[in-house]
Amino acid sequence: MNFKKNVVPAPKKPSFTGYTNDYMVQQPKKSISLLTLFVVIICTFFVAFLLFKNFDRMTNRLSSSIEADTGFQIGQSVSLSGILQANGDLISYTHTLTLSDTTVIGLKSRTLDLSIYTGQINIQWTIEKELNTLYILEVNIVSWTLASTWVSGNTWTEALLWSGSGIYIAQAGIYLPAEFGTKYIVLNQWENGVLKVKNIVTDQVISISYFACKKSDPNKNCSQLLQNIWPSAEKTVSTSYANKLYKLEWVTSWFFTNGDFYGYFINDIPEQEVIDVANAFVLPNETYVNDNLLSKIQTLCTDGNTSLLQVTTHALGMDLNGLIINLQGPTADGTATCKVFIDPSQAAGGTKLSYISNTPTVSGETGTITTSPTPTTPSTSNIDTSVKQFPINLEKTMTFTSNRGYSVIFPSMNIAYESLSADEDLGLPGVRCSTQMNVTKFSDKATLSDDPKVRIFSCTIKGTLSDIWNSILSKTSANGIQFLIQILDPSWAEFAANIQIN
Repeated sequence: MNFKKNVVPAPKKPSFTGYTNDYMVQQPKKSISLLTLFVVIICTFFVAFLLFKNFDRMTNRLSSSIEADTGFQIGQSVSLSGILQANGDLISYTHTLTLSDTTVIGLKSRTLDLSIYTGQINIQWTIEKELNTLYILEVNIVSWTLASTWVSGNTWTEALLWSGSGIYIAQAGIYLPAEFGTKYIVLNQWENGVLKVKNIVTDQVISISYFACKKSDPNKNCSQLLQNIWPSAEKTVSTSYANKLYKLEWVTSWFFTNGDFYGYFINDIPEQEVIDVANAFVLPNETYVNDNLLSKIQTLCTDGNTSLLQVTTHALGMDLNGLIINLQGPTADGTATCKVFIDPSQAAGGTKLSYISNTPTVSGETGTITTSPTPTTPSTSNIDTSVKQFPINLEKTMTFTSNRGYSVIFPSMNIAYESLSADEDLGLPGVRCSTQMNVTKFSDKATLSDDPKVRIFSCTIKGTLSDIWNSILSKTSANGIQFLIQILDPSWAEFAANIQIN
């Protein structure tokens, strides 16, 4: 059988170009649509983004595992202290941290600028990976820093002891010495009257509420609070430098003070944690100042010509910025008074606020010795009270309470003042003043000692004052103490006239 019968042979394709038959004409041309191309591009970018975002994680899987004896694990979140240095490769890490055992680790942070920190630092971080035996950490929180310098040949502990100065929180009257950082980390900037710390070993978070003592406020009158609490206290614990903690009855609250300067509460914390943290920080009280600061502070008391040779009397006090100490003693040719802002974190124990030298001079004819205060007192005179006056507010006042049994109420809160010993007569017969307060605008507190606007003296006055001009006002407290208020700036006349002394 001839199966090829009636079969139509396929036409031969001509050899010239441009030929098409009917079948070829009917087939659509194959091409990539714009939509498909767009989807491909989007997918490519998405995959690239995932690779970039998870690069570190992928690197961790490819890199060698962290040795078991380090105790580190990928993803672990812990805290460490060490010496920070800006010597990273700027790609995998920007800084290194040298630990107490000389281990070096790499640091980086996506949220913090590590370049603003130097020296000893405590950080909270997450272990991300190991790169050529160097562990790379992502820094989440910088808890605290201490000014310190790494010295080749010294161990980290030795460097800490001689260069770590600690942290002084002036508004709370709390000093955290360098050793505090080996046991605790600081969790906040001690704002809103609360200092938060965490025990590194137990992870216990401790909130220390603090406030400046204020006799006019029953909730902040430290002396009265102490009288109310200690008779019924469940427990009393003595800590470093003769401070005492009082456990309140029936509740898990503890109360303690630094004299009549600051009060503190620690609530809802286990007893041993309270005792441990109270022994770790320092309240610069009279005992601490005598044992640790007095000899250093004395070196600040000089004006370049005379210096305080020894301290015969001193007293702790407080101004708007924190604790101060007033000192008095002999110089090579007289006596001097000195006022210092306390700061245990400074090498000299604080910052000098004022120094007044009283240099004796000898009269040529009689040979008698008199004392001439330096700087000299401006002469008294009438002042022009018609000038624009410093604003006062009798509803928002500020009170200074003296341990000599009186209080001064200022008709404004926008002021700075200081109190110091004096030996002054204001050029008035029968007048001898033993204490002096300088007052100025708060924004001018840096020049308070050199350029006060008003000066308030407590004085003994023999006889009757006369011809004292309008630049000096005379007032007497209820307990008989006499005061002279000297107006050095005419624009402060109204302020001076509204000062109350109780």
